[in-house]
Amino acid sequence: MSNTDPKTSRREILKGSGVLAAGAAGAAVLSLAPTVARAATEVDASAQRKCATCRYWGGVRRISENGKTVSAENAGWCNNPNSPAYQKQTKPTQGAPVWTKWEALD
Repeated sequence: MSNTDPKTSRREILKGSGVLAAGAAGAAVLSLAPTVARAATEVDASAQRKCATCRYWGGVRRISENGKTVSAENAGWCNNPNSPAYQKQTKPTQGAPVWTKWEALD
């Protein structure tokens, strides 16, 4: 079948031109790309006005077993409607004057 034959499928045309093979190879390369590990940010659990210890911060975080630190990963969303950073991404160590203590730290 030639590329001008109306019965030729799009897949056959792409395969013949090498586009389909390049696309498949590109997908394989992407799936093998290493994942970058990011270190968590440690914030003192008693720290005030820090996003990681705020009730309204929407980031991934966990309290240490001894309760003295908060381990936060990457940035999170500010969910405090009274904050200048409302609906913006903030870092765990960033803060605002409208901070409210996270209940889990009580």
